[in-house]
Amino acid sequence: MTKCKFEKIEKNHPLFTDVLALRYRIYCEQRGFENPEDYPDGLERDVSDEHAVHFAAIHNETNEVLGTIRLILKSPDGFPIENHFKFDKDTSYIKKDNIGEVSRLAVNSEACRELWRKVTSKRDGMTQAKGNPEADMIAGLIRCIVIECRDRGITHLYAVMARALFVILKRRKIVFPRIGPEIDYHGMRAPYFGLLENIIMGNDDLYRAFSAGRAVAAA
Repeated sequence: MTKCKFEKIEKNHPLFTDVLALRYRIYCEQRGFENPEDYPDGLERDVSDEHAVHFAAIHNETNEVLGTIRLILKSPDGFPIENHFKFDKDTSYIKKDNIGEVSRLAVNSEACRELWRKVTSKRDGMTQAKGNPEADMIAGLIRCIVIECRDRGITHLYAVMARALFVILKRRKIVFPRIGPEIDYHGMRAPYFGLLENIIMGNDDLYRAFSAGRAVAAA
């Protein structure tokens, strides 16, 4: 998506507060997944933030945070998915150092669509839509996760997803294997887990980014 950049946001970065504010807007105000009263400062946060890598989609001109995602790393607290879901598949054979959990995906859909309207081409006075702006932003954020995993040697990913998000990713040929039943966890969600290389194998852009980095490291 033009006019938008994707960056890693450290916890001391000035925009980290904006990341938490966007999460509050989406998870507390819009979707009701979290209780707003638990975050009187309007910043949604939890213990996993301390051992996670955060990313943001940022408007080039306004510096507004339009989307965010995080990669939870190994910690003494364990992965949140392991504490809330039952699995049909054993994942214990994978070293925790080689696992990450994709979490806290949030996109400002309204601002995203407005940005898309401004950058799409016009013909005969009518704006011609060329794709799904929200899905494009999600794909860009997932690309950040893939590159971070590649650089850290993370080979497997956990994710908790609603069916709608699974479908969005599958359309982009990003396919997470489901490993357990749905439960009511911030709405109906199911656990997913798989080898990163297999998850992204069908997406040429992601697979090239993943493979190129590994080739450089091997050299």
